[in-house]
Amino acid sequence: MSAGEHEVDTPVHDDPEGAEGEPTPKPKLDLDVQISDVGPCKKHLKVSIAQSEIETQFQKSLGEMSREAFVPGFRPGHAPKQLVERRFRKQVAEQVKTSLIGSALEQLDEEYKLNPISQPTLDIASIELPESGPIQFEMDVEVRPEFGLPDYKSLSVKRPVKTVTDSDVDAQLKLFLERHAQIVPKLEGGAELGDFVTADLLFHRGDQAYNEAKEVQFRLQPELRFQDGSVPNVGEALKGARPGETRKADAKIGTSSPDPSLRGETIEVSFVVNDIKQLRLPEVDAEFLNRIGFDSVDELRTALRALIERRIAFRQREAIRGEVLTKLIEATPFDLPADLVSRQEKSTLRRIVNQMQKEGQSEADIRAREAELRANAHELTLRSLKEFFVLAKIAEAEGISVEDDDIEAEIEAIAARTDESVRRIRARVERENLADALASDVLERKTIDRILNLVTIQDVPLEDQQGVETLDQTVSTATEEPAAEATESSAS
Repeated sequence: MSAGEHEVDTPVHDDPEGAEGEPTPKPKLDLDVQISDVGPCKKHLKVSIAQSEIETQFQKSLGEMSREAFVPGFRPGHAPKQLVERRFRKQVAEQVKTSLIGSALEQLDEEYKLNPISQPTLDIASIELPESGPIQFEMDVEVRPEFGLPDYKSLSVKRPVKTVTDSDVDAQLKLFLERHAQIVPKLEGGAELGDFVTADLLFHRGDQAYNEAKEVQFRLQPELRFQDGSVPNVGEALKGARPGETRKADAKIGTSSPDPSLRGETIEVSFVVNDIKQLRLPEVDAEFLNRIGFDSVDELRTALRALIERRIAFRQREAIRGEVLTKLIEATPFDLPADLVSRQEKSTLRRIVNQMQKEGQSEADIRAREAELRANAHELTLRSLKEFFVLAKIAEAEGISVEDDDIEAEIEAIAARTDESVRRIRARVERENLADALASDVLERKTIDRILNLVTIQDVPLEDQQGVETLDQTVSTATEEPAAEATESSAS
């Protein structure tokens, strides 16, 4: 068990090995330990280290100091012990304290198996070494939640399936061509899905205004997302709108909005339409194909079909994974401390976005998902942490572990997907301390794969996803305290 940011010295043993070369067991301290539950996954520890242990350690540390201390008028190691004690008592006392507390933390970890999930905060400097009586200290420890092993062997889940048709490829080709299109003024008709609208936005509830954004340009899709909420029916609300018109729609605010009074609320947003533009697609001729690196339209369509199939495969995995985990979490209810969830929000966002990038998802899909995560960060992080603990328990029951070869295979897979060298990916993992995150991803995947070998799978039609446009603006003008960086823990 670690003592947080403080380094703790462990006692030095003069004879670390026995006569046969075996490590000599470290003698146990005389401890009085009281443990109480103080919240979800949180225990409070009161620890007393007996005075006899202080005296023993003091004599040992004083002896070591006597052998090394420089006292004027005496050769090192030859000064009277009483003189060394008077001269270096404070320094020796500090060594005694840190050594005993370090040993006590190790013993607590071995004997009580608390399974901490984050570093406990312990201010060693504030702990006093008394003139008489025991050393006493207290601390809170976040521990793994306790729950029974869920029934993961008899689940039934749905797998969304879809056969890619020529119509799907036509639609994907249009999306591809839009990346190379020109934006031109729309001279006739009102706004339609796919057009670019420039509007002034006012978020309000009755006469109370929350935020205003001028000259915001966005592509009209069925849904419009902000960093702390969304307008689910914006496409319907603005359909047919012309410059000069004002249209209104409902905005749903996420539960992680910077303004606590808005979290989970529905307010109104007024769109004052200033301008409408549309796309002019390029002509797919030999010059265009050569510029984008294809020899023919058929070759381009083949590549787009493969892209659609990869995205369908990703959605299949996500759908099955989500349903499996939803059923497992529902079968194993447990609570987690709110501060733990808050600390993990950034790492959850980063992990999910990185996963979507590795799977080749479109930039628009990633931005939309990222906005959804930010708007509802607490709930989504709570869900992610529960998934981690449930899967970790199943992995333990199934004897699933992560070996060095698994991490190496993951690095090679990342290199193949990103078209980078294995050496560069490995260096990045080491530089950014990503090994634990990779191991967590591998453990989750191996555990999910094991579960899927046991469950019953029913194929169902894959539902089409509606288009989403994502803006960087927030509905609220309130500022939020920066989220704490994710704690280095086994839950990261």
